[in-house]
Amino acid sequence: MHRFRVVAPLLATLVAAASCKSDPGPSTPAKPARVTFAKGFLWGTATAGFQVESGLAATDWAAWVKTKDKIKNGDSPDAAGPDALAHVDEDIALMKAMGNTAYRFSIEWGRLYPTRDAFATDTPDPAAIQAYDGVLAKLKAAGMVPMVTLHHFVTPSWLSDPSKGSEPQAWERPEMTDLFVEYARRIAKRWGDKVDWWCTINEPLNVALGGYVQGSFPPGQLLALDRTFAVVKAEARAHAKAFEAIHAADKADADGDGKAAMVSMAFHQREFHPLDPEDEADVAATRRTRYVWNQWILNVVVRGDWDDDYDGNYTGPADRKGDPALAAHVDWVGVNYYSDTLISASRGVVIPVIRAAVIQDNLPTTRPKTEFGWDIYPEGMGTVLDEVATYKLPILITENGLADAKDTNRARFLAEHLYEVGRAITRGADIRGYFHWALLDNFEWASGFCPKFGFASYDPATKKRTLRPSGNTYRQIATSGAVELRNIEALPPYTSATSRCH
Repeated sequence: MHRFRVVAPLLATLVAAASCKSDPGPSTPAKPARVTFAKGFLWGTATAGFQVESGLAATDWAAWVKTKDKIKNGDSPDAAGPDALAHVDEDIALMKAMGNTAYRFSIEWGRLYPTRDAFATDTPDPAAIQAYDGVLAKLKAAGMVPMVTLHHFVTPSWLSDPSKGSEPQAWERPEMTDLFVEYARRIAKRWGDKVDWWCTINEPLNVALGGYVQGSFPPGQLLALDRTFAVVKAEARAHAKAFEAIHAADKADADGDGKAAMVSMAFHQREFHPLDPEDEADVAATRRTRYVWNQWILNVVVRGDWDDDYDGNYTGPADRKGDPALAAHVDWVGVNYYSDTLISASRGVVIPVIRAAVIQDNLPTTRPKTEFGWDIYPEGMGTVLDEVATYKLPILITENGLADAKDTNRARFLAEHLYEVGRAITRGADIRGYFHWALLDNFEWASGFCPKFGFASYDPATKKRTLRPSGNTYRQIATSGAVELRNIEALPPYTSATSRCH
């Protein structure tokens, strides 16, 4: 997950200028008393390697955290992190205590192949092989379904050097696509008999935005729009080729459901509203932003529709529709949903292409706010799922959560968002599972350890895990396979966080 805050320096000005005349939530019909989930629905939690493991020294993010003023409080994931690979048993126990049946995590390229030579000779680090073998074996013994992410923001240092940010890095490099595809093939071949659910790239648009617009990710560039969109295009092409490589290498049906590899990406899908709903320019800017953010890359890998200039018209010289090398290159759609976003055509830093200013934090609404300053907006989950359902593919929520150190809002947040998932199912969405972010507190990228997204906390010194009370709510929902409106209404009302993590 990544919190993208492109207009953060001017946020105070934006909020002061906002003429948002009413809370932008849509009107809804009468709510059902109960929503249910099918047998076999995957109940899960999620993590990412760099955020919970330690010792990923041969990566661009390891260099990034050592760069002055890039990480809140100068935090580093190693000493103070949860050291997940050394505590697999404890973490599986947490999942079982919550009634989880699935776990999303990453297998880290830079851990398996810390040097270019190691990759070229296909000599993965033996300790890394042993570690991931152990994770998968223990998940199988516990009856847990694994979902493996291959690229969750972090690239081996031999492909990405943030100290040379003015030069092409990672996905900008022509060699990156072929090397990533080969990595995907090797991982699928090695562990395909234990894994059916594959996620190639986490939040491909956010990787580009963080690294080339906001500057909070490697290689730390600001408003480098040409490079931003070049990265997104490279990721789309790389995913399509990795999709084919995984299917070619993984023919094993690990969980006995009659299907082998099920491959997708995790897409960060947001709800969008115009800052001023009565301003036609804001409304049009909102449409443009929704298209580029939520739909562009899905159109590529589902329909093969390549809109090279991101204008939505498919009339440019490099545009094409129905490209067979790109179409039908996802088996399901991964949805990361967190909150709402307000869009202005003129107030704030207007980003070219979408011709809009993006406001994510401290929105001028009456909704409760998280410790990230994000609105708690469960209804947006329903809107996003309805939009994704139009692609006529299975859906899994691959991330959904909030920063809530005191655990005052997490139980209600979980229940209300799952209630919206259930409602989307009744409207026809083919939703197969839900993975909450996160299993336990972790290193939240540029925000360091401040945000507490976990169902479990941990002691930085002893690494002892403690399940927060909201974990009981997850267990009740997962074991019953239902969310009841009366149970939501019995939970304490939301309270806005009084502190912020950025």
